[in-house]
Amino acid sequence: MDSQSQITHLPNKSITRTTASDTIGRMSAPNPIHSSAPLPTAEAAASGQPADAAAVTAEQSSGLPLSEKAAAILARAEAILRQEAISDGERRVRIEIIRAALTGTVIRPSDDSPEMRNPAYWLLKHDRFVLAPGVSPVEAIEDLWVLHGADGIPVPRIRCLKYTTLILIKGIIQHLRATGNDTGIQALNEFLERRVIPEELPNKGYDILWKRHFDADRLLPGDQVWFDNPFFDRGRELFRERFQQQAMHAGKPEDEAMEWARLRAKAMTAGEEGSNAFYVGDDHFLLGADSLVRSFRGTLRDHDAAGQLPPHEQVFTQKLFSLKSFREHMMEDNFSVQACLRAGSDAVHPDCFTIERVRAPLDPEHFLHYHAQHPRDAAFDDLIDALASANPPPALKQHGQTTQPVFATTYNWDEQERVRLAVDAVMQADPDAIWWTLREHIDDDRYVLTARRGNTTQNFTVGMICSDLADARLCLCFTRRLPLVPGRLPDSFRPEREFLANEHEWRAVGMPLFAMQAALCEVAIRDWETVLETQPGEDGRHHRFSPEEKNRYIRALQAEIDERTRTRQAACEEVILPCLPAPTGWEGFDAETASGFGNEPE
Repeated sequence: MDSQSQITHLPNKSITRTTASDTIGRMSAPNPIHSSAPLPTAEAAASGQPADAAAVTAEQSSGLPLSEKAAAILARAEAILRQEAISDGERRVRIEIIRAALTGTVIRPSDDSPEMRNPAYWLLKHDRFVLAPGVSPVEAIEDLWVLHGADGIPVPRIRCLKYTTLILIKGIIQHLRATGNDTGIQALNEFLERRVIPEELPNKGYDILWKRHFDADRLLPGDQVWFDNPFFDRGRELFRERFQQQAMHAGKPEDEAMEWARLRAKAMTAGEEGSNAFYVGDDHFLLGADSLVRSFRGTLRDHDAAGQLPPHEQVFTQKLFSLKSFREHMMEDNFSVQACLRAGSDAVHPDCFTIERVRAPLDPEHFLHYHAQHPRDAAFDDLIDALASANPPPALKQHGQTTQPVFATTYNWDEQERVRLAVDAVMQADPDAIWWTLREHIDDDRYVLTARRGNTTQNFTVGMICSDLADARLCLCFTRRLPLVPGRLPDSFRPEREFLANEHEWRAVGMPLFAMQAALCEVAIRDWETVLETQPGEDGRHHRFSPEEKNRYIRALQAEIDERTRTRQAACEEVILPCLPAPTGWEGFDAETASGFGNEPE
């Protein structure tokens, strides 16, 4: 069989697997663990020092119940940690992290069931989950450990890295709750507020909540480890080749077939670069709630005298592995590895899957000290909060080609004067200091103002105002130097893509606006080399650049870079306070202009 025909039938990731692994917890009465691998037992736990009863045996108010075997795992981890020279706070957090992994109700997404969370706590915006209005981060994370499904709320599905990060944070939350540290809970809420986890955590949480090391020989219970999949790239390429052949046989043009195959191979192998797990001691590793099946005990013949069948139940399969069985699990569980196996690769064997990095929890006192030294700048949040209007947004009604606003009769125009001054205050703030705060508010749906441009009327939100201002300032240095000629620039000239590609890293280090402006100017110089002419604009006109125009723009960009580097200050637009508040290029309303469109009674 050739390499192409060997990757057509691969296991479905949503199927529950039990080989070489152990079912830790179920919604019903716990089952014994069945495995040929040596597992921590209650007897083994008894050989160590006495476990902290509050930390090990206390039942949680949410999540899956602890089975006898799961409790034994916690007890054994506690005994191991008591032999280590670590602080009491770190030891307790490590135990709570393992407890969170054991009692979690999250399952991983599949092709048929994408990522989801409780919509009462989380909203999906731009492919990212953000907090619902009025919800604190700690509350939202704790809800992920509430058993849903039967109550009509979807069981949460979260990808590997995000979920393991949430488990680490949940361990900290449980420790703070158990010790009655309300100040710590508030600090954690402030630290996590308006941040996508884990991408937008400062320094991705390293040296704040946890530390990173690369020594697989010094693992402690509660460490989160990452196993590398060295067959990811080759496996994805095999799928791409296979899918491209299928597409071309189906008659797709070559370019379309290549793109379709690339996207399908990417989706098929998403998240398979490696695997995250938690070390629990004695050379064993734990996955969170890996998959879920709805089943019932017994067969269709198992019914009572009244003809009632056994009830359906949700079965979560959390898995405990020895090192050997975890590596075998990676061979079974990754499409990319299976593709390489089916392609006849003799190089694929369990020992290829190695631990490449470790996230080791820190004592929560480390985080509290960091938070005290790095408080979030509430002043900027207050400035942006002031943008939100107390007025209700007007209804927008379509009349032919024109969108017209209908303001309520109680619409307070004095309030809009306050909003006008609030917009000015945001624009006058230090552009370097406020930029990332603007970026954090781009999904803020609170109403600010209404404006029109031509036949179009738009209700603007806090997020739209912040996004427009942040984007304009980020791109200001290379856009204001562009030659003033007819037409529009080709799609190949998009220096702002550099920011999108590096946003998470730049956010983590708090890269100032002036440095990002300089970086985008560098990219603009590179992209400008291939720009020969503009494309026709709305009026059909275009322009071919002369060598002098090309060189003049490069000199101007270099001058911008030099200025930003020398002054270490961001470039900023001239702030003009309009009589009627509106974004650039739009016209605002007042009581007089609004009255021409009629009013809507309250």
